[in-house]
Parts: sequence; structure tokens; C-alpha cells
Amino acid sequence: MAKISDVAKLAGVSKGTVSNVFSMKRGVSKAARERVLQAAHQLNYTPNHIARSLTTKQTMIIGLKMPKSHGLNLGEFHANLLNGVVIAAAKQNYRVLIDTLLPENVGLPYATVEPLDGVIILDPVEDDDRITQLHQRNIPFVVIGAPNNPDIEENILSVDNDNEEMAFNVCRLLIEKGHRNILFLNASEQQTVAKERRNGFFKAFEAQQLPYSEAFNFYKPSKLKDSIAYGYEATLELFKGKTHEAYTAIIADADRVALGVLQALKELGKKIPEDISLIALSDDLPSAKELGFNLTTVDLQAFNLGVEAVHLLFENMTQGPGSKHHKVTVSAVLNHGESLRDIIRNE
Repeated sequence: MAKISDVAKLAGVSKGTVSNVFSMKRGVSKAARERVLQAAHQLNYTPNHIARSLTTKQTMIIGLKMPKSHGLNLGEFHANLLNGVVIAAAKQNYRVLIDTLLPENVGLPYATVEPLDGVIILDPVEDDDRITQLHQRNIPFVVIGAPNNPDIEENILSVDNDNEEMAFNVCRLLIEKGHRNILFLNASEQQTVAKERRNGFFKAFEAQQLPYSEAFNFYKPSKLKDSIAYGYEATLELFKGKTHEAYTAIIADADRVALGVLQALKELGKKIPEDISLIALSDDLPSAKELGFNLTTVDLQAFNLGVEAVHLLFENMTQGPGSKHHKVTVSAVLNHGESLRDIIRNE
């Protein structure tokens, strides 16, 4: 098996030049680069990633900790976010290692020490063990979402939407259209984003001095891993059990939740927007054309969340956690569709 010294000898350059050609960390003249690549091809030489990482103290790999419930069946949001992370990392000549372990399974016997230069954590929960472990091991990391590890909160870098403001604006839009009984199919209560969105949702009622009920906010049950099933089962349960002042609008936590809502409403004989207004918090539905109308959505800019997370992570890796940014906010965009209706009220 050819070694780096063999390539250097055949190309007539130093081992350092060969290393620079493959690491692309330092410039090499075009002529020298071509001689090195030609010699490597002739000798069937491939860089030893492990050996190089021992020398440079870099693995050229970052991790994306994406819970298994998403990894098994990616919705549009998580697919776009992953795409943003991979593209931004590739521009830095980095690979991405995807870890699908759920937060509750990061301890023994599942715990491992991965060869990573940095980590991006998705969907944080309260007192997230993934965050604690990375902090203890002094591995640079960035959280996509709202971290809630009080003991180390000032040291956590994060990228997120302003979820409270977003939920407030969406609910206010429905209130302005005359809706008073609005169902919010929220994320799991364990996720920090769910509480932020709940707060914004109810603040919209308070700002208009309107009554509201905790029944308006429904958290995703932990037993339901699939988002479509959540939207479907929750809608059937809540609409069949509503005997007075039925909901006139639904806010779905994600596009796949909205798909489940649509399936349930069809079984219940209800139409959108004639009977129910619907807004989905996520990227545009890929199957929107099949619905017969344009769904009103809130584009969370998932691709940009992934890109900004990589940028902040590399800033942390090169400059340390005391770099100029602590939290980056990515603005969400409301896309008006045909799934909303106005309610005329005599108030």
C-alpha cells in the first residue's frame, strides 16, 4: 500500500505539499497539485483519514444529532434543514455524521465518543443530556432550537426562529379574521419550542382581551411518533368530543401534522376553508398541488437554519465559545394561501 512519502518522491515534492493538496488547507501551485494527483493516481494512493486526524487533531467531520423519530421519515422541514447543514459543511470540506439516537438514549449503554470536531443538536428538550455531555467533554456545539439547560445556559450557542413571536402573529391573524375558538396542535410538551409557541399563541388572545382555554393548546402525545398520525388522531378526538363552540381554525405544528388534519377533516365531512381554516407551521407541503388549494403556511426557513447553524459552529470551532454571536435568529415567512376564511361576528 502506497504511503504519502511514496507520492511525494514520485511527484518530486515534500510530504507537506502532498498533505496540503489533500487537506486543501493551504494553497499549492497548480503544477505541483497536478503532479501530486497524478502520482497518487499512479500509485493508487488514498489518504488515511484516521492517520491524518491524529496528526492534524481534526477529523473533518461534524455531527448532526437528529432524533430517530425524524430520521426514520423526514418531513419537508427536516429534509431542508439537513440539506442546509450538508451543503454548508461541504463548503468547509467537512462531512456530516447523522446521529439518530433519541435524547433519552444518549447515556449508557448507548453512549459513545464519536470522532467529531463539532456537533449540531436538533430539537432540544429540557435539561437535554446531549447538551450536558458535549459541554462536559468540551466539544464545540450549536443547538437548533431553544436550549433549556439552566446550569450552562450562558455557554450555549443556538440558532432558532422567534417561535413565540411567530405563534403570536399566526394566532393574531386568525383572530383578526374573526376566529375565537382556535385549536393549536402543538409539538411534544418535552420540546422547548412547544412552550415558546404556546406562550405566543395565548398572548395573542390576551392582547385582544379575549377569553381562551388551555384546551386550545394540544401537545403531541409522546406515544405518537408519526406526525401524520398525530394530526389525524388528535383532530378526530378533539372534534368529535366538542359539543359546543366548535373550533373554526387549526394551527398545525408541521406540514405532516397538517396532512393528518386534512385526512381527519375529510372523514368528518368538513371542508377547508368553508368549515375550517388551517395554517401549517413548516415549509410548503410537497403534495400541495394534490390538495386542490394552496395551504397557508409559515415557512420556518429550515435550509437557512441549517446553514446558520454550521456557520455558528465553525465560528465556535475556530474562535471559541466567546465569539461575537451567541444566538442567531432566522425570520419565518408567512405564505398566504387559500385555506383561511373570514368569520363575520357581531361584537
